[in-house]
Amino acid sequence: MKSIYKYCFAAVASAGLLASCAKKDLLDPTVVRSLNEELTFGDSVRTMAFVTSIYSELGANSFNSRYGNGGSLAEGSDESVSRLFGATQAWVPLMIGTLNATRTTPYEKVYNNGWNNIRRVNTFLKNFGKLPLAGETKNQLLGEVKFLRAWYFWTMVQHFGGLPLIGDKLYTLDDTILEPRASYADCIDYLVKELDEAADLVVAPTEQRPEDYGRVNKGFCMGLKARILLNAASKLYNGGQESIASAAQKPLVGYMDNKPERWTTAREAAEALINTGWYSLVENGTAGKGFYDLFIERKNSEFIFPAMAGQNRTMEANFLPRSRNGNVNGCPSLNAAKRFGMNNGLPITDQNSGYDPANPFKDRDPRFKYTILNNGDKWRTNASSTAVPIWTHIGAETDGVDASLVYTGMFFRKFCSEATTGNGGSQTDRVMPIIRYADILLMYAEASIEEGQFEKAAEKIIMVRKRAGIKPGGDGRYGLKASGDKAYWTSVIQNERAVELCLEDSRFWDVRRWKTAPVDLNTTIYRLMITKVADNQWTYAELPVDKNPIRVFQSLHYFFPLPMAEVMKNTAMVQNPGY
Repeated sequence: MKSIYKYCFAAVASAGLLASCAKKDLLDPTVVRSLNEELTFGDSVRTMAFVTSIYSELGANSFNSRYGNGGSLAEGSDESVSRLFGATQAWVPLMIGTLNATRTTPYEKVYNNGWNNIRRVNTFLKNFGKLPLAGETKNQLLGEVKFLRAWYFWTMVQHFGGLPLIGDKLYTLDDTILEPRASYADCIDYLVKELDEAADLVVAPTEQRPEDYGRVNKGFCMGLKARILLNAASKLYNGGQESIASAAQKPLVGYMDNKPERWTTAREAAEALINTGWYSLVENGTAGKGFYDLFIERKNSEFIFPAMAGQNRTMEANFLPRSRNGNVNGCPSLNAAKRFGMNNGLPITDQNSGYDPANPFKDRDPRFKYTILNNGDKWRTNASSTAVPIWTHIGAETDGVDASLVYTGMFFRKFCSEATTGNGGSQTDRVMPIIRYADILLMYAEASIEEGQFEKAAEKIIMVRKRAGIKPGGDGRYGLKASGDKAYWTSVIQNERAVELCLEDSRFWDVRRWKTAPVDLNTTIYRLMITKVADNQWTYAELPVDKNPIRVFQSLHYFFPLPMAEVMKNTAMVQNPGY
């Protein structure tokens, strides 16, 4: 386990502060560490740069930054089909069920980045007392690094379950480290405590200076706490360990009991953030357009915890079709597309929804068209800012569903600016939303459903659907039934999350914590085959994708394996169930 702690032994190197060190000093890790700490934490500018360096990997394991070639957790669930399907791609083991403890590419960045940045934080804390900063600034920075440490630790707990709780410890390369894994319960308690302490130290978003946007504030802390507690209350962790877990493994991957009151704690955490009034849904007056606009804005009323980025065309290059100079690294699956209901709020499977399979794009939930580009939808080109149709039917030049083995007849629109192509037009001034307000509303709704408070849940779901452009209907319920059936409300909230949070790294984790993955992820991935009969006349067929159409999920896949090298070095480290 020594490798966990060695990556950032001279942590300040990431901030580029080693230039003044003599070459001979760089060969001596002890001298380098002491010299860098003295230089860094005795200087206010370098101290700020050091803390900023800890932010640099906040989004490294999120969205299409997670893997090379644009791969993400969407390809590891049933949302997206990757253009790269070979066994060497890091996400393919997630798709076909070959995840193991020796091939670490699907998860090594999470593990390494997590411990790297925890060490950075602990280095800062070691030197906290001698920082040449005013008390208010020092406390703000203390709150920021405590949040950051909690975030990096949480990402590992989400992947692996309970891990060693090292607190503020700093290990040397000479230490023999035999740290046992802490229980899942202890890790959740630790994270909640750290986030509460961080929230007490940092400013509210309404008090934050504009130039500090993207740095930790109270909303970050409260939002992450709500997410953690929602996960902890969910079926997988709330006493729902799989039978393949041994007696030694069970406390590492969940609570040893099922307590319904954990849902109340989760609901209260989401409610506390809602009641601050700091955040609101982005709306612009056009049905559903606020849902689209929020993802191509750098700052808005909905972002709670953004991962910062400069102006870029990253998402356009990743998702747009070849005719728009995109790489098409991921295409929407038909499985995901069919979860989008109608603009009356009813699912397409409801006989009263009005869905017509012969005209499948008509009168859909507006989020459908703002998430997915379909046959005939318009987009600008490199040659002209005037939007012209994208054709995805069989035989269509460049973008036809038969032009590639992995095309699905659809492309992603979400996160992509209409003013941009894959390599032309204006760049998008964006950030990536790790937590946003709509998610908090749906967290509240889900916890309320588990408490049996269905109308409280309906209030929050209606807020999300109203912004989405769903029609209110004669009863003003936006397609929701007045029902006392928990199964109905569970299906509603699970689908609402799948639609609202599509492509936001949510579904991969949701189907695990709900324990619906054995059904949702043991499935065939479909595409939409569109045939042109005549101008504006089409027929539609659903067929499996050509490459890796079968998704595989087994009980061991609820958690990622710990790297085998770590388990072998640290004999106190128990491996996860099934590996």
